[in-house]
Amino acid sequence: MKAVKDNNYVQIAGWMINRLNLSGNELYCYAIIYGFSQDGDSFFMGSLKYLEQWMNVSQPTVLKALKGLMEKGLIK
Repeated sequence: MKAVKDNNYVQIAGWMINRLNLSGNELYCYAIIYGFSQDGDSFFMGSLKYLEQWMNVSQPTVLKALKGLMEKGLIK
């Protein structure tokens, strides 16, 4: 079953580009994770498969994006 439905969306905010200097897969991955955790109390509990489907990329590509975000201190 696909995680992405026709009426789902991801929001990329300007500050993600301007202040965090994100682009490409790291930007897309961060935006997906941020959508679940922006209230400060919740956190992303999705699977690698979920990110793969949303980003439409392979698992190694998702892992590379996650590693980059962790190295930048943007996710734990």
